[in-house]
Amino acid sequence: MTSSPVQPHLDGLLAFEDDRPHLVGSRCAECSTDTFPVASSCPCCGSLAIAPVALASSGTVWTWSVQRFAPKPPFRVAQPYQPFTVAYVDLGTVKVETRLAGKPVGSWKIGDPVQLVIGPLNPDGSDWQAFWFEPAKEGV
Repeated sequence: MTSSPVQPHLDGLLAFEDDRPHLVGSRCAECSTDTFPVASSCPCCGSLAIAPVALASSGTVWTWSVQRFAPKPPFRVAQPYQPFTVAYVDLGTVKVETRLAGKPVGSWKIGDPVQLVIGPLNPDGSDWQAFWFEPAKEGV
């Protein structure tokens, strides 16, 4: 796992391998439980033997819902507010709560293949970055 400069608010959440982004989680040396974000102890067995691990950059939608009201600050959203999809994405070793994009709100299906994307949070020209998952491209 190699690192690449990321905006300070994403530091510790992302790393890059072969110029491809990965979420950074942690793995317990005692029971092999993965977590996201990085934990200081294992939520399963309580061990302190935790090490950073690059998580998969693709997975499947485990479940999803639509965020129909604007979240409270410090969460940033485009104005005027538009509902968006939130989900748990199954990365194989851990499920990650995240936004989904790239399909109309409400059109996702459990089991849809998705891939990690990093980019501007708002299309308003702000350089504030975020991560989310979009439909996986064929062959990726």
